[in-house]
Amino acid sequence: MAYRVADLIQRSVGDLETTTRLVAIWRPPASVLPRLGADLASVLRLRASALSTAGRYDEALIDIEEALQVCRRAPLVRRIHTEVQFVAALSLRAHVLRCLGREGEAVDDARNALILCRERLSHAPHRYGPFLLTALDELARSLDKTGEPGQALPLGEELVHILRRLAPRRPRYNRYLAASLHQLGVYLSGAGELTAALRATDESLQLYRRLDDKQPESFARHVAAATHNRDLLLDRLEHQG
Repeated sequence: MAYRVADLIQRSVGDLETTTRLVAIWRPPASVLPRLGADLASVLRLRASALSTAGRYDEALIDIEEALQVCRRAPLVRRIHTEVQFVAALSLRAHVLRCLGREGEAVDDARNALILCRERLSHAPHRYGPFLLTALDELARSLDKTGEPGQALPLGEELVHILRRLAPRRPRYNRYLAASLHQLGVYLSGAGELTAALRATDESLQLYRRLDDKQPESFARHVAAATHNRDLLLDRLEHQG
């Protein structure tokens, strides 16, 4: 029951004030009942995400470190939930470290999260599947930021491949497919594969346009960014001759 409550919280809140209240609520019972540690880790991670969104990365790291420590100390009961929270916290720490310019550490965290997801996916695909996507994306972005677009490329291609399978059955994944295609275009461009980069970027643009038609103005900035990147690639291809 508790893990379902934690998942509901995760889906429904994201603002800093609410997550701070949740941390205050969850800490006392978790200190008495260690099996609730994974739920405390979940709300700590939610607050860290809200802090990260606000650009308060150093504070976010404090919450993430606590979440990881809580997961390491948690008893074996509800093992899958604890491991999922640990993987999620690793991926979030990778994101925060990348935003802080600590790309090498970000690569290590994202790679470890991806390894854990791959190892556990067959045991609980619905629990680990979303975090596999996150870990693939974060590792690719971190590698690209270290100046390794060639290493980021197969991860970006794998992510797009998975999302292509998911999106027809679950339309909510279309926005993630569009974003992943956009990033794939970035990796391909960095690797010098401009024609393939243009195809990925143009597909991303078309998908963002369809999303924006369904939800006017919701994806306008994404359409603008994809249009800008497509035009840059067209210019590079033209000059390349």
